[in-house]
Amino acid sequence: MSSTGFLSTSNLYEPEKERILGYVDQWLENGGESRPGWLVSLLEKRLCEYHQAEHCVAMSTGFWSLVASLRLSALDAPEVIIPSFTYRRLADVVFWAGKVPRFVDIDESTLAISPESVERAIGSNTAAILAVHPIVNCCDVSRLTEIAAKYAVPMVIDAVESVHETWQGKRVGSFDVPEVFSLHASKLINGLEGGYVCVNDSAYAGRLRDFRSRDKSNARRLKPGHWLASDMPDIHAAFALAGLDEIEENVRHNRKIYRAYQRELKGVAGIRLLAFDEAQQTSFKNIVVEVPGVSGEERDCIVRNLNQAGVLARAHYSPPLHSKSHEYPVLCPEPLPATERAARALLNLPCGFRVSEADVTHVVAMIKSLLSDVPGSCDG
Repeated sequence: MSSTGFLSTSNLYEPEKERILGYVDQWLENGGESRPGWLVSLLEKRLCEYHQAEHCVAMSTGFWSLVASLRLSALDAPEVIIPSFTYRRLADVVFWAGKVPRFVDIDESTLAISPESVERAIGSNTAAILAVHPIVNCCDVSRLTEIAAKYAVPMVIDAVESVHETWQGKRVGSFDVPEVFSLHASKLINGLEGGYVCVNDSAYAGRLRDFRSRDKSNARRLKPGHWLASDMPDIHAAFALAGLDEIEENVRHNRKIYRAYQRELKGVAGIRLLAFDEAQQTSFKNIVVEVPGVSGEERDCIVRNLNQAGVLARAHYSPPLHSKSHEYPVLCPEPLPATERAARALLNLPCGFRVSEADVTHVVAMIKSLLSDVPGSCDG
């Protein structure tokens, strides 16, 4: 079992302390607090190179990076199309962008937002499409881009789970739409907190910088709701720069943990490990399995028992957003059958920097025991 006493489903990669301090020293040598944003600018430059993007704008959080991107992209219409099977606060993002979320279904084979469902949902009330990469592999960027262009609807991509990925050989972050990433400790690049937007449009990048502006005189000339003091602190940039330097080591560890799950789950009846597309570049960051049964009870039983043993497994994106209560208007005019099935069947298992191959063996042994006919193993 992990030395921390629990096993998490978050990446929690910790860069080398000396590397972080090295960036802090560079910042101090270049003015420190008298030049706020110096390390942030360096991080933005490095992220442009990493994602093969023309511009990168860093902000205080991934959440506000998404809000800013929607605020600056959306048409003067009320609705933003989003998947229901996704990040628990994505509808809140749409609300803070001043729009109404319209939930659509996922593609059952990829668990990503369904292009067909998106196209059916587009109408005169559509302000934007907020596409989301799932935590294993990517959404169909090509098809979604075609649909957005066909109907002249702006698209933003929530790419917080796909920092290291490629889609059809092209780096995520290099497409010609705003792509939003997170530097939260749970993500591949740990900046403690933070977010950034990659975009190839210089004017749009300038508007993003205005949105996060420290200069209130500059902010006052912007439209109401189109600015928020949301600068990233330089110390967060130091942490993220160190993590970016060590990203290959991070990915190597994740690959090792993924391979351990492949070995240990082989032959376990009914459990299916969601496979990463190894024809593309990928981070192997998250571990998701499909659990047998149609009611969700088997999956929930496993979650309860693992949690009681200090293994912080969790139901994957459950409950879906369309089934939750909201304090603002939401729309879900169509049934979402693929979303409903996925919400009952999928489970996130421990992964990341603090998980070892021995931990994987321990977790899978527990799952095997719970799935066997041991009387009472799933009572209560």
